[in-house]
Amino acid sequence: MDFASERRHAGDLAQLFELRELRFSGGRAEGTRGILVSNDAGMEAVLLPDRCLDLFSLKYNGRNLGYLTPAGIVHPAYWDRSGKNWLKTYSGGFFATCGLSNIGSPCADGGEELSLHGELAHTPAEQVCARVIREDGVPAAEISGVMRVASLFGGHLTLARTVQIKYHENRVRVTDVITNEGGERAPYMTLYHFNMGWPLLSEKARMQISSRRITPRTPHAAAHLAQVFTLTAPAEPYEEMCYYHELERGADGFAAVGVENPVSGLAARIRFDASVLDHFVQWKMLGTGDYALGLEPCNATIDGRADARQNGSLKFLDSGQSVTHRLEVTVGPSLAAIADSIR
Repeated sequence: MDFASERRHAGDLAQLFELRELRFSGGRAEGTRGILVSNDAGMEAVLLPDRCLDLFSLKYNGRNLGYLTPAGIVHPAYWDRSGKNWLKTYSGGFFATCGLSNIGSPCADGGEELSLHGELAHTPAEQVCARVIREDGVPAAEISGVMRVASLFGGHLTLARTVQIKYHENRVRVTDVITNEGGERAPYMTLYHFNMGWPLLSEKARMQISSRRITPRTPHAAAHLAQVFTLTAPAEPYEEMCYYHELERGADGFAAVGVENPVSGLAARIRFDASVLDHFVQWKMLGTGDYALGLEPCNATIDGRADARQNGSLKFLDSGQSVTHRLEVTVGPSLAAIADSIR
């Protein structure tokens, strides 16, 4: 039955395709804004406008796909930007956005102390708009907002985000436009921290990462290079490992990675424009309670801005210049089924 026919049976569109604005209450989540989208095809998403409009929760057929940290949802007012205190208010979720001043390790660069992963994941959105539009007669949720990273004498960068979710299409499209609104050339760093979690992630899950070259980030990661694609049961202790992948790209410059679990019947595929997000990090953290696989498109290395400046991977925007990042997530029962749905 097509949408027009289905719509005749419903008094409120929310009976078929739900878009709700909400606020969390209790503990450190108190007052945090949320936006829920349910597309009547098994996918449900929750975005957090107070946390960079990041995709906190993503479910397929009622089952969670992302990793949620012990911190839970935390209002950005609790963020402490010093050192690695970012971790104390990091909620995880299906993806969190890192940058714009720094990604990866905290460091000092140009006389500025930079925190772990920068400020974006704790930056509330301005000009938030959540609405239902029509695409070819079918409803689609369009959620947009602007994140501002600026200070007096410290530059002015903005990230304008648009998220789209269409009725009966298990896909989340994200378009980010980063603009240098300041008067001088400025560095910018961006990393999309996609976090696979239980029950999508288990020792039965499989990764799909087509790499031309793999470079371990640390000696510990290098010692386990032969197991780069191996997923194990939760272990304690477990030391995290990161690997840089030079990914295969299509003719359009896009790359795709994915995870599927034949036991749980869950899969997620991430596709992004690798011509601008020209680095990719695989993060393995398979510890007890800290059980996550990070698939992380980014635009530089992740040992801090000072290191990226030195190794030449740091990117810059001239005054008034913009860059666009395009990403999409598709979910389903398997990667083969996702590929079929896209075709």
